[in-house]
Amino acid sequence: MLPTATTTTQPQPPPPLSRQIGRQVASTSTPARLSIVRAVLIVVAVVFAVGGAFGVNHRANAIDDVRTASGQLLALQDIRVRIVHADAIASSSYLRSGLEDPAQRTAYLDEIAKAGDGLVAVSARANDEDLVQLSEVSRLLGSYVGLVEQARANNRQGFPVGATYQRQANGIVSNNDPDTPDIVSSLQAVEASQRDQINHNLATAHRAGLWMQMTGWLLLIVLVLTSWWMSRKFRRIVNVPIAAAVVLLFLLLVIGGAKQAGSVSNADDAVGTQLASADNAAQARAAGFEARSQEALTLINRGNGAANEANWQVQNNIVLQVLDKQLGRDDTLSQGAIDAYNTYVDGHVEIRTLDDAGNWDEAVAVSLGQDETPNGINVPSVFDDFDRNVGQIIVAEGSDASAVLRDAVSPLHSLRNIVFIAGLVVAVLAAWGCGQRLREYR
Repeated sequence: MLPTATTTTQPQPPPPLSRQIGRQVASTSTPARLSIVRAVLIVVAVVFAVGGAFGVNHRANAIDDVRTASGQLLALQDIRVRIVHADAIASSSYLRSGLEDPAQRTAYLDEIAKAGDGLVAVSARANDEDLVQLSEVSRLLGSYVGLVEQARANNRQGFPVGATYQRQANGIVSNNDPDTPDIVSSLQAVEASQRDQINHNLATAHRAGLWMQMTGWLLLIVLVLTSWWMSRKFRRIVNVPIAAAVVLLFLLLVIGGAKQAGSVSNADDAVGTQLASADNAAQARAAGFEARSQEALTLINRGNGAANEANWQVQNNIVLQVLDKQLGRDDTLSQGAIDAYNTYVDGHVEIRTLDDAGNWDEAVAVSLGQDETPNGINVPSVFDDFDRNVGQIIVAEGSDASAVLRDAVSPLHSLRNIVFIAGLVVAVLAAWGCGQRLREYR
């Protein structure tokens, strides 16, 4: 008798995890579901309280960082202006052939001292990369001062070698050679770094606003879905605590979102208008002083100043390009700067005409302001008008930019606290609303 075949039953694979969860949820009692919903609401509300407050605070800090970087940028430009102004004074003083003007000497020493103090201040707030450049500027400034003193000493004794020292000193300030470090190029590199930092901080401020909006609208959706589910499940149209949480959160997202948007919009405007105007005016001012230095050096070199005149043209083009931009909201100051600089250019052309015609002494006297040009232009006087106007623009626009940025940060600190407290209030209201329904089962 043959043995009967035995059959084995293959075990059935377990149902998919999603089906298991669905069955568990379907078999969960209403009180249990309500407890789960309450826990979810509390967690999401707390996430909103923490995440939303963090986002608002992050935006406030980013805008404040914009203000700090803007101040650093203007401080760097002030240092550059003071150094090129000192160089313009030193170059003009050399033309006096030993007859040094005490007021000009005092002005030179004051500009050098303030530039040194400014370097110390900005270095204290600089990052490691910028600090390398600023250290180089400090070293070069020391070398520059030493060369100017050598030029001054030789000039007082009538030694022509002083001109060489003066040219070398000017080359330390600005030499237009990418392979040779100079003060202006190093400072401009740090200024560019600050502009990048300003733009980076602005971008951070824009992104930070998403924290409150994303967590807030997520919480609002969960609250609305919960209210809808409870109205169907319990045959009640409105759950008052949850409805109150919905209204509170909606108003906070709309009003708080508008407040956040207003702050970052004001920061954008401050950077794009006031700070940009101050930045442009500072660049024009620095280039103008460099042009004055090259004008004096062209005369110092007596017939061999073609390179210096070419450098003057470079700086002149920079000033003219900047003056074509919006320098500020005060049209009187802007137009005054433009008119004064154009008159200075006319005066410079007359100086060159005199020098090229062999009237070197008269050209020097006109450049120093001892005489007027044949057309009646006092060159130092009109240049001082240009300097005064752009200086006022820098101060006014820079101060306004700082004030707008400070005002943009101020409401965000209050909003941060409101968001955090509101998130906790929503959590309490959600727990209260769910608790009302849970008590009906007891």
